[in-house]
Formats: sequence, C-alpha cells, structure tokens
Amino acid sequence: MSSRAEETSKSGYLVLARKYRPRQFGEVVGQEAVVRTIQNAIKENRIGHAYLFSGMRGVGKTTVARILAKALNCEQGPAPEPCNRCSMCQAINEESLLDFIEIDGASNRGIEDVKALRDSIQYEPMHSRYRVIIIDEVHQLSRDAFNALLKTLEEPPSRTVFIFATTEFHKVPRTIASRCQHFVFKRLSNQQIMDHLHYISRQENITISPYSLKLIAGAADGSLRDAETLLDMVVSFSGPQVQDRETEEVLGVINRSLYENLAGAILTGRSEEIFPLVESLVSAGIDLKHFYGGLIEYFRNLLVVKVSSRPSELLLLSEEEIQDLRERSRGFQPEELLRFILMLQEGESGLRYSSQPRLFLEAWLIKLCYLKHLKPLEQALGELSTPKSEPGGKKPVEPAYSLAASSGRPGPEHSVRSNTSDRAKNNLNPARKNGLSIFNQEKADELYFRVMQEKPALAPIIKMVSRVEVSGGQLSLIYARDRKHFADLIEQNLPYLNRVWNEIGGQALELKLEEAGIPTGPASSSRPVPSVKEKSEQNHKNAAGDETRALLNDPKARALLNTLKGQVVAVRKKAGPEKT
Repeated sequence: MSSRAEETSKSGYLVLARKYRPRQFGEVVGQEAVVRTIQNAIKENRIGHAYLFSGMRGVGKTTVARILAKALNCEQGPAPEPCNRCSMCQAINEESLLDFIEIDGASNRGIEDVKALRDSIQYEPMHSRYRVIIIDEVHQLSRDAFNALLKTLEEPPSRTVFIFATTEFHKVPRTIASRCQHFVFKRLSNQQIMDHLHYISRQENITISPYSLKLIAGAADGSLRDAETLLDMVVSFSGPQVQDRETEEVLGVINRSLYENLAGAILTGRSEEIFPLVESLVSAGIDLKHFYGGLIEYFRNLLVVKVSSRPSELLLLSEEEIQDLRERSRGFQPEELLRFILMLQEGESGLRYSSQPRLFLEAWLIKLCYLKHLKPLEQALGELSTPKSEPGGKKPVEPAYSLAASSGRPGPEHSVRSNTSDRAKNNLNPARKNGLSIFNQEKADELYFRVMQEKPALAPIIKMVSRVEVSGGQLSLIYARDRKHFADLIEQNLPYLNRVWNEIGGQALELKLEEAGIPTGPASSSRPVPSVKEKSEQNHKNAAGDETRALLNDPKARALLNTLKGQVVAVRKKAGPEKT
C-alpha cells in the first residue's frame, strides 16, 4: 500500500491538496529552476545555512522546504531525492522529529518567540544530521523579532538550516534577505495546472472535460493548491461525472454564450440587443464588473485568433472554440479589433467607480456598437479629395479657411462682402478668387496662419470679422457694432498685427481698424530694423509659412480641413531615411 493510501486509511478522507502534496522533488510542479539548484547544491555539498523562498500562495514554497529537510536528513543522504521510507523521512512527514521545527510567523511573531527559538537551537541537533527550522509567512515577524533573528543568521549554529517562506518579499528586511539564498517561486501557467488536475482525475477515476479543467485553472489564478481545492469542490457537487454546466455553477463562471451574443451585437452594430442582454445579466445576479473583464478577454481572444498563425498555442481553447472565434472575427481587420479592446479598457475604470454601473455599461456598450461606422483615415481622405456637388447641379462649395477674399472688381480699392451662410460666419470670408490679385490673397491667408501659430487665442477673434477690405497697401478688418468687444481686443493687438503684416508683405503697409465703417484710427506704419536674431526667426517663420501654403494647396488636405472645420497649427515633415 502506498504512503498516500496509508495516510488516507489512517485519517479518513484527505482533501486532494493534502493527498497529492509532493513528497519528492520530482513531484514538484512548475518550479524546475528552484528544484534543480537545490538538488545540485546537495550533490556538491554546498548547503547554505539560510534559504528564503518567496512567491504567491499555493506554488510549493513550504512543500519544497519540507522535501529539502528530508533530503538533508535522509538515512541514505544527504541525497538529491529523499527515500520517504526511512525513519527520518517518515518522522518529518509526520512532523514528529524534534530537530524539525516548523513555525507560523503570523502567530509567533514577537521577540519572545524568537528568543525562545534562539535558545533552543544553541546546541547541535540530537537525533538528525541537520536541524531544519521553517518559518512560514516570515514577513509578519515584528521588527524586534527580525533584529533578534539577525544575530543568529550572522553566526548560525552548526548543522542548522533556516528556511523562510513569504508571499510578500518586499516586507522582509534587506538585512535578513541579504544573509539568505533567495529563491523566487513563479506562478504556474494554466496549462501546467490543467495537466496536474488531469493526472489527479485519472488517479481518482473522475470524468471531467478539458473545458471544466480550463475553468478551474483560470479560477485558481496560478495557484496549484487553489486549483486542487476547487476540483474538490466541483467533485463534491457533481460527483465523479463532472458536467461543464455544473462546473460553471460551482465556480460562478458566466456562460460563454453570453459573451458570444454580446460580442456579436457589438461587432455587427446591433445596438437594439444591448438592453435585453444586460437585463439578462442583471436578472441572473451576475456581477457586471466581473462580466466586463471577461468581455475584454473575449475580444482579446478574437484578436489573437486574427493575428496569430497558431492561436492554439496561446489560448487554452478547443479547436471548435477557436474556429468559432475565427468565424466571428472574419471581416474585421486587426486594427479594428484592437480599437474595440482599447475602448473596452477605457471604460473599465468608469464602470468600476460609477454610482450606476448598469446605466454606464448599457451606454458604453451602445457606444461600442457605433465603432463599426468609423472609416480609416485613408478612406476618408479619398472620399473627401473630390468635393461633392450640391443638389440642383450647383457648383461645389470651396473650403472656407482663407482670411482674405476678393471683391470682383479691379481698381484702387477692393471690398469683400461676407457670405450669409453659416459657414461664412465662422470664417473670415469664403475663398472666392474672382478678381483680387493673388499677392493680396496669399498674404492675407499667411497673416491669419501666422497669428494662429504665434497667438492662438487671437486667431478666433480675427475670425469674428464681418468683412475684409484690401485696398492698395492697406488691410481693413471691419466689425459690426454688436461685435465691438472683439474690435476692442483687436485694437489692443494692433501693433502686433501691423508688424506681422509688414513682415509678410515685405513693405510698409498701413493696418487700419474700422468699426461698422467708422475708423478707430490708423496704426503706425513704421517698421523697426530687425536684428540678426529677428532675421533668423523671420526666416524660420517664412519657411513654416511656405510649408503651410503647400499643405493647403493639396486638395485632400483642403477638403479635410473644410469638412472637419480644422485649422493648420503646425506642419511637421514625416521622418524617413536620409538621402545620400
């Protein structure tokens, strides 16, 4: 009869986590690097006096500590593998060896406990080769207890080995950690947990599907002990014949059909299905935040199936499930699925802190339904490159981004009247080139873009102008009486505008401000001699103006600015390989 069977027969039923607790290094799951290092140290007789095992719960820290104690004291050792048959191994398994001490750091955390331990180990071990002291959850010791333990670690008793285990390594003082050999126990992957649960199921004659094993492994979150406990719960509920539906019920797992239905509604834009689906979640008592996290994972699976050539290696899903994901993602580009994932992640914090999570979830999911209407930028630019004609055969409307416009009659004075359309009200004037010289048109445009680059707050005020007149060398910005406050702001910046206009025109031009046809006074037309620094800045600004004009000459860019009512703030060249 095996040792596991003997232990079961003596104590009655043993939970799976205790029954299948590893008794040798070869049975430890998922900690190959730690096990190999310790075994090599035993082979080469390089045994340290203190070890520190850190890692999350249920990954084998205390188990490896016990196996190490048996390997050091085995009658056939020290050996890389304990025999588990000699009196020493049996005594450690039964925790009856006097030289084997296991302490819970949470309940024995005071300095008096450490002093008592220190007094009891000042003599050499009586019955075994090594005295092994295991302190579990060592980070819970008090500061005084750590200080009392520090002296013992600096000058350890002969043939005494300390093994500390902790789930919170950052709470262990550096003075303690620096005197120990530190081993980090990693969390187990879902596949490793599933393989071990499958082995237990065969040993216990339990019939369970890979899907149920996947659910248990996912709920365990990297802890093998938690997975064994959950398997015990599922078997207690359903018996040896485990059904997937019963596993979902015990673990509180949301049925995957809910994710499929909701994802299908989002991907196809069927917003009318959102409210009934959310109602079914609420009626079933499902936590909305937990469901939302599962929905993000479902879209992540869609992206993996779309991008990866071998998704079965990345997803713990059956071939049927992967094929279903592949069919559902058909017709979508990877960047579209990525956009859904980013939007879902953006709404996660809002759902967590919302006072009305159901209302937030419904609104956010409906918002996701309309993502399918977005078009790629290249497609939008392609559609905007050719302006559409207005109904009735009228000519297409030109984009309204220019500062100056023309009057139609050449002569010493040219006046531009404002268009009565709404779009003209939001811009200085429609870009109609029907007589005004190209020189004035370009310079007036450049004035506006210079102001927008240098003083962005002033640019919208200039756009509130009723009309613009360019007569000879004089530029007039004309405001209506009901916009006198805008005219006052322009008057405050008149010296700056005059300087910019002179720089752009290349000659001394008079800048005059009028309010409903009544002049408020001409600005100074004098132009100071620029310094070397000002000339350098001016050359840089002229280059920026040339790049802006080149961009505005592009029909796609003009159509995009007109449709989106945008403005050119800066022009940056795309980085590329240098020409040699």
